[in-house]
Amino acid sequence: MAFSYCKVFGKDKVIFATKEDHSTPSTVELPAPEPPQGLITKDGKINWSCPCLGGMATGPCGVDFREAFSCFHYSEAEPKGSDCYEAFRKMQDCFQQYPTVYNKANGGDDDDDALGDVMSSDSSSNIKDVDELTGGAGAAAAATASDTHTTTTNAVSKVE
Repeated sequence: MAFSYCKVFGKDKVIFATKEDHSTPSTVELPAPEPPQGLITKDGKINWSCPCLGGMATGPCGVDFREAFSCFHYSEAEPKGSDCYEAFRKMQDCFQQYPTVYNKANGGDDDDDALGDVMSSDSSSNIKDVDELTGGAGAAAAATASDTHTTTTNAVSKVE
């Protein structure tokens, strides 16, 4: 009868097992898998690695996106996110610098006409509510003007 044994080679430990060792079922019990985290963790922080963000947090405008999204998420202003105008404007400017990444190759800006009108206006009295500007889709809709980023928009809508 052969016996199983271990041998150490430097930092490596090699286990030699017999057929009998493999014939008995394992008694190791793995813990139950944790449910996947969503956009917001249990402690209220933003999960930047959430697939629902579609890579927005890591693209060429990732820093601007994270700043704008964080501003909106942690905003205590009424209406929520109204103090984040500059952060979203900076993010939108960055998106325009990378049209192939953020689907602006056609030059069309049809999805955020209301936001564009307000941003080009000299009067700040036109700014009423982020939801009003974006047709009720939340502040992220102002930042994501193309259909390829509806996942991000939907994720922010759920946060509201």
